[in-house]
Amino acid sequence: MNPLSIFIYYARNKRKALPVLGILTLAVFGISLTLVLTATIFDGVRGFISPYYHFVIIEPNYNKKYFQLDTGLRADVRQSPHLEIFAPVQTSFISGTVLGIQTDFAIFGVGDDLMPRLMHATENTLLAGRLPTIREQEVALHESLMKTRGLRVGDYIGRDVDNNDNLQGKWQVVGITGGKTILNLVSLERLSKGSTPNEVILIPKLGEMEGLVSDLNALESERAVIQTPDYWNQFIERTLSQYDALVTAINVVIISVLSLGVGLLNMIYFRQRTGEFGVLAGIGFSRGFLLRRVTLEALLLTIVAWILGMLLSVGVYQLADALIFSPRGTPLSILNLRLLSGTIPVPIFVWLFSTVTIMWQLWRLDPVAVIDRRD
Repeated sequence: MNPLSIFIYYARNKRKALPVLGILTLAVFGISLTLVLTATIFDGVRGFISPYYHFVIIEPNYNKKYFQLDTGLRADVRQSPHLEIFAPVQTSFISGTVLGIQTDFAIFGVGDDLMPRLMHATENTLLAGRLPTIREQEVALHESLMKTRGLRVGDYIGRDVDNNDNLQGKWQVVGITGGKTILNLVSLERLSKGSTPNEVILIPKLGEMEGLVSDLNALESERAVIQTPDYWNQFIERTLSQYDALVTAINVVIISVLSLGVGLLNMIYFRQRTGEFGVLAGIGFSRGFLLRRVTLEALLLTIVAWILGMLLSVGVYQLADALIFSPRGTPLSILNLRLLSGTIPVPIFVWLFSTVTIMWQLWRLDPVAVIDRRD
């Protein structure tokens, strides 16, 4: 007869516990891989809107055939007590990649005197080189874009160099910016070629971004597009939610099949332990006690497997991030709520499937037949 203690049983029957433990550990690792990669892609795409948490861009509503900002709207915007700087700006775009997926990032053309103020507002620092000037076609790019595109100070970007760039012409990289906000700068006079831009940039007073956004949200005008954080978040999240739903559906299928498979495997192991549970029932232990015992066994096994799977995942991803991803400008999003919430269902559903299948066998157990060696 097998030992009665669950701890002694699995210690002496490693061949029965290790396959289940290994399968669950690898399952947690596999599911976490999809979650980490999609979280990294999502964070990279959200990097596009990171500047708009520090300032607001207003442009004419070209979709409704407006090509100039309304004078009255300009006057209303200037009335906000939270506004510090109201200045012309022109926006273009350059290409970058997030885990191989092409993503456009904004590059802002502002006056040379406004660049240091914009760097301060977005908490960026100049890591190398200098800021662009009006003298030549020059740009300063964020360090993440420099890494993903394999650029160095002195290299060139623009439509003449890379067809994926929306930025017209050929521009030399003269500086590298660094910070949580992806800020790319170019001289307004060079970008607009001396013409008056149709866009304006609004920089709030220190710590008053929310107040400025609230004032702007109160201005209802179909003549202009006010690019607040809420505006860009709605645009981005609609796209990301579709990919998130697809990944969730795939993970649900994986978890369901995995739970069923492990549950059947546990049922096979239970049938090999029929003598143990039959003797326990025969000497007076209630079915409730036996049910609690198998429930505890399955719970402990799945919890240990989840912990091992998470440790394996974090260790592998941190190593891959340090050696591969971060040096290329795309750090992996490892420890986040998405990872935890996406892997927690693995031990829960496996435990439920395992417990239900074993309980069904246990409920049909005939201790007399077991003692008489007829089962």
